[in-house]
Amino acid sequence: MAGIRRKTLFLCLLVGAGCGGNPDARLTPRRSSNVLKATTDQLLQGLALPNSYIVTFRSLPGGPGLRFANFAAEYQAHFNYLATEFLPDPRVKDIRFLTSIDFHAAAPELTAGQAMPSYLTQLSQSTLYGDQAVGSMAQVDFAGAAEAESALAAWDDSGAIWFAEPNFVSHLSALPADAPTDDFKKYADFKSFATNYSQLNYWWLSKINLAQAYAAIANRDLTQPDTPSDDQLTANRPIVAVLDSGVDYAHPALSDRIWHNTDQNAANCANDLYGCNTTAARRGSLGNGDVWPFDVDGPDQSCIGHDENCSHGTHVAGLIAADSNWKEPTTGRATAGVCPICQIMILKIVSKVGKESGILDSSIIAAFKYVTLFRREGSPAVRVINASFGKFVRSRSVGLMIRLMKEKNGALLVAAAGNEDTLTQEFPAAFSDAIAVAAVDEQLKKVSFSNFGRWVSIAAPGQQMTSTVPGRAAEDKSGTSMATPMVAGVAGLLLARFPKISFDDLRSSIIQGADPTIYGRDFADGFNYNYYYPKIPQEQIRQPLLGFGMLNAKAAIDRTPSQNLPIFSSLDRVKPGCAAVLGGAGSELSMLLLLLVGLLPTVLNGLLARPRRIKNH
Repeated sequence: MAGIRRKTLFLCLLVGAGCGGNPDARLTPRRSSNVLKATTDQLLQGLALPNSYIVTFRSLPGGPGLRFANFAAEYQAHFNYLATEFLPDPRVKDIRFLTSIDFHAAAPELTAGQAMPSYLTQLSQSTLYGDQAVGSMAQVDFAGAAEAESALAAWDDSGAIWFAEPNFVSHLSALPADAPTDDFKKYADFKSFATNYSQLNYWWLSKINLAQAYAAIANRDLTQPDTPSDDQLTANRPIVAVLDSGVDYAHPALSDRIWHNTDQNAANCANDLYGCNTTAARRGSLGNGDVWPFDVDGPDQSCIGHDENCSHGTHVAGLIAADSNWKEPTTGRATAGVCPICQIMILKIVSKVGKESGILDSSIIAAFKYVTLFRREGSPAVRVINASFGKFVRSRSVGLMIRLMKEKNGALLVAAAGNEDTLTQEFPAAFSDAIAVAAVDEQLKKVSFSNFGRWVSIAAPGQQMTSTVPGRAAEDKSGTSMATPMVAGVAGLLLARFPKISFDDLRSSIIQGADPTIYGRDFADGFNYNYYYPKIPQEQIRQPLLGFGMLNAKAAIDRTPSQNLPIFSSLDRVKPGCAAVLGGAGSELSMLLLLLVGLLPTVLNGLLARPRRIKNH
């Protein structure tokens, strides 16, 4: 036990190591040019799709722009250019346009972190506008590795592309199941919700003060500006996009919580009544409406005997919005979503990648594009996105899309921190605009599997969570995947209460309202305090490694930041490409001294150990 604690303490200290401190550099190779090639190790481990790249092409002056009536028109304009200029190249098998990119809006994300080429510096200084700041992001499949390297190098040398990177593969973020396992009210009665939820014997609901949050919404002052009436709450239910393995939209606890598209096919996703399966994207199409769970043939089918990720998306969706009046017929177990008024937009992004299930960056990007295409009364319809998946590779293309969704749609990404019990940043959670969610248990201790570090935003319940699974059933699952929808659900409640809330206020209300007492001394072994709120030599304050603390729905609704934990600017995120920054050479020197004095064996063990591949968080 002493050895384990010593290693954990070292990892906590390493959080101040600064740029280049990623303990697994082979997963995040440095860019020597605008083209990032897939490593042999990444290909062998299935972390990138062979000979497939996400390429962002530069648009010619006077070429395709940004403003189009719909995705079909956008696709036609940009793909015509790509098909004419690049598709005839014999080294290219296929090109699939994904989205146009406004680099002017995305410049901060482009230039963050590692040193980048001069043209990106120009973008950050706002020197490019109009056609010059437009890019065409596409999936390009090559005939082979040599052809990919040759073509990308030539395109880069000629200035035809902004950058290119492998079509990386992510994985879902749940652990295996811990145990086998009334219509939506037309009137949004939060008083009834408060009473009902206070009677449910689910620790993860009580620990986040959910019933109290409902009571606060029910007792809102209707005389205040921009305060929705009960009718408005019902008419404008928040939409939470769930990017996952698909959802059983026929499940009785979810069926009236599923978003319905009243204008099918308008977003160039075929028959998209409940959302879009972007793994089926083809030229000119973002996908199709087959959003039922991965590895089954349709809705209302059990996942028993199917891929381990089959039930993942349905479980996540249930934690966000499941009907608390439904009970599993065989066991009587109830389900209860954090945001019973929320709607679930289903984005199926899991497909077969090689011999296993995985998530291609191209599917993520297409899903993000789909989310941005919907409006409600002239405003973006989707403001919250749940991402219970991740990888250790920082995809610049995915980061760009997250930044653009923030800037143009005010959409907040809530993402799983991962299940490898490591400080290593996991993406998309570690992107600066996201909320990175770690997991705690019923005693409010960090669950053994949960990742942690200065890049984490908040902690939420993530162990033995009962929720919906396909086939009209309920099941317990653990993981940061389960903690993430708890936070997304609270974000949905905030949007219901404050429909016009800004992106910054939405994000800060959640993370700054968190309860920091999870770091307190109220535990017999002081686990969180000693190991996830460590005191670094020569630093004046302790360093929180579970974000601002435990999710607190009531404080978020009240929009009252906690006064017990100092607000650290670095909690808003370390720079991409850095392990962490504590601020100042003194802390880095103290880390070096500790590294050399007494901890060298632990250091070597930690650096030489190969982190587990992301499977189920």
